Amino acid sequence: MIGLLTENFNLYYELVNLFKKRNLPFISLTFENEIPSNVDVIITSPSEENKINFDKVVSCPPDSNLNNAIDKAILLLYGGEELIFGIDPGKNIGIAIFSNERLIRSFVVTTPEDAAYQIKQFFKYSGMEKARIKIGNGARIIRNRIINLLQNSRIKIEIVDENEVASVKDDEKAAMHIAMMEGKEVFGKMDVKPREGEIREMQRISRIKSKNITISKELAKKVLIGEISLEKAIEMQKNHV
Repeated sequence: MIGLLTENFNLYYELVNLFKKRNLPFISLTFENEIPSNVDVIITSPSEENKINFDKVVSCPPDSNLNNAIDKAILLLYGGEELIFGIDPGKNIGIAIFSNERLIRSFVVTTPEDAAYQIKQFFKYSGMEKARIKIGNGARIIRNRIINLLQNSRIKIEIVDENEVASVKDDEKAAMHIAMMEGKEVFGKMDVKPREGEIREMQRISRIKSKNITISKELAKKVLIGEISLEKAIEMQKNHV
C-alpha cells in the first residue's frame, strides 16, 4: 500500500486527485500517528522527507510531474530489475509501462518525439539500470522514428508482430498486449525514407483533414519524417496555391 504523508495541502490534494483518476489504492497518513504495517511506500514533500523514519520514501520536488512520483512509488512497491515498455505505433501512439509483469502506467501521445521523451524521462526517473522496449511492427515510419530516437546501450529494442492485437482498437490496451509478447531485437538506425504508398496515403489524409487540399509529395515526405506537421504542410500548400 502507498501512503500519503504531508501537511502541504496543495500537494496532498493534487496527489489524491491523481490516485483517484488512476484508480490506485492509497492511505492518508498523519505525523501524529504511527505508520500502519500495511504501508510499503510513502509519498511526501522534500521539506518533510527528513521527518519520516521509513525505508521507502518518495518526495515530490516543487513543480515536478506528480505522476512520476506516483510511478516511482509503484516501482518501489512492486520491485523488479527491468522496465518493459510496450508501444503501439500509429496516429495515436499507445504506451504501456510494466515492471515485474505489473502495469505501472499506460497513456497515449501523438508524436514519436513525445513518445521518446516520455519513455526517456520515465527510465531516468525510475533509477533502474535497464529497460526493454517492445514496439508493434505497424506504422513503419512512426515505428522507425521512435526506434531511432530511443537507441541507447541500456535499452533493448524489439519489434513485435502486431497481428495478434490487430482487433484491439484501444491504443493503450494494444500497447499492454505488445509489452507481453516476444519480439525480434533490432540494432542500428532504422530506415525512415518514405515510400510511394506512404506518400499517397499522407496526401489522402491531407485532403480529408483540409476538406479539399492535397499537399505535394515533397510536403508529404516532410510530414512523414517529422520535419513539419500536417497542419503546417496544408497551410504551406494553401499559400503556394
